[in-house]
Amino acid sequence: MATILLVDDSTFARNFVKRILGDQYTYAEASNGNDGLKAYSIHHPDLVILDVTMPDISGLEVLEQLRKQDAHAQVVVCSADIQDYNRNRAMELGALAFLNKPVKPDALLDAIRSILSESGA
Repeated sequence: MATILLVDDSTFARNFVKRILGDQYTYAEASNGNDGLKAYSIHHPDLVILDVTMPDISGLEVLEQLRKQDAHAQVVVCSADIQDYNRNRAMELGALAFLNKPVKPDALLDAIRSILSESGA
């Protein structure tokens, strides 16, 4: 069973994603960027779902550090921030998808299934 790390300062957003994805995955969670980086080291997830706007370090900073830590980290960025800069920067940093919040369940499911099937997870 694939493990997904949810990094979002909103408990509601993390629970919403888990409801969409159901019980076909194992979950690890972090409520801020620093804890997300620690959780990645501990759990070695198959995929990270990452928010951009968080109180300690931004999701873009987390993404940059994750890619340094693991060049093969698979990350989907989900954000209510619709600025082109953030979308473009996330993709430059190696995000495999950028989804706007509120996340559309089908878009999230399609992105995750595609990414995980390509990686064999």
